[in-house]
Amino acid sequence: MQYRSVFIVLYILIFLFSCSREKQAPSEENASSESWIHITKEQFDHVNMQIGALEKAEFNEEVRVRGIADVPPQSKATISPMVSGLVKDLFVRPGDRVKKGQPLLSFEGPEIIGLQQSYLEISEQLKSLEAEYKRQKTLFTENISSEKLFLEAESNYKKATAACEGLKQQLLLLNLDTDKIKQGKISPFAVICAPIAGDIIRLYVDISKFIQPSDVVAEIADTQQLQLYLSVFEKDIASVRTGQKVIFSLPESSGQLLTATINAVGKAIDRTDRTVTVQAHPTGNMQVPLLTGMYIDAGIVIASKTVWALPVDALITEEEEHFVLLLHSSDDNKYVFRKVKVQTGERNGDYMEIIPNDSVTSASVLLLKGVYSAV
Repeated sequence: MQYRSVFIVLYILIFLFSCSREKQAPSEENASSESWIHITKEQFDHVNMQIGALEKAEFNEEVRVRGIADVPPQSKATISPMVSGLVKDLFVRPGDRVKKGQPLLSFEGPEIIGLQQSYLEISEQLKSLEAEYKRQKTLFTENISSEKLFLEAESNYKKATAACEGLKQQLLLLNLDTDKIKQGKISPFAVICAPIAGDIIRLYVDISKFIQPSDVVAEIADTQQLQLYLSVFEKDIASVRTGQKVIFSLPESSGQLLTATINAVGKAIDRTDRTVTVQAHPTGNMQVPLLTGMYIDAGIVIASKTVWALPVDALITEEEEHFVLLLHSSDDNKYVFRKVKVQTGERNGDYMEIIPNDSVTSASVLLLKGVYSAV
């Protein structure tokens, strides 16, 4: 009877253990199915999946700033007429590249003619005043004439000389030929020429418009000298210095990154927004046209390191842990991947730093594209 009881107890224990194994089996099978992923060749091609390895990537520590593209003060000019008049001809259009001294427009008016007349008259008077000055000087030297007459003749001559030279310089600023004027050839119009080489940014005149010295008729900027003027906040300026790299983009082409190098750091803080102006010169071939007045989004690189990295889309994130799909085997019909946990570092844009370990090394083959379609 005692043996029979023991046998019954053993039978019950064996039965319970078998039930427990049956209940646990699906759980173990699910765990296995989550770690191993089988993908057919057809699925791989249909989703345009792609395999590859860890990449060497440069991760930058940046100070984010905004700014504007502009030229230095010595590379731009605002042009106004010397005297009033009506615009006669326009020789350029906005966007044209001009050389220094190239005619921009001509204009005509009474003031232009009056200046030439005054110059011609005083030039003729100067001849007789010079002769009288020399005559009085000779007479005074020989004690024939008084000193008063000599000094008066000298004064009249020097005043006329100064007035003549002043008118001559005004006429030269109007690009008029003073030699022709002395011959009695009066021009009804004058020409405004470019004071610097550059591009016509704006024209504010048209034919027959009346212009005067207070008017701006054109703006020229040498866009080949374009700089970036970046506003750096007071708290970040201690990390910024000349020679640092700037990575920037334009609002309308934010996907294309351009580079520049800092060449000047401001020495004063703007009291309004507590920023310092930093200048940077674009480097390399500009694939995107950079125009005066464009707004800039930029990052000043204050530190840099090279790390192993993967595109963010190649990672599976579960409860703040990151996994990759490691290629285990493949043949003509299928790919077999194993889901492996990886240690990540910093994120830089679309890339995540990966710290290699025993499972994932620089030589490992991983699924880079189509990860979420696989899982």
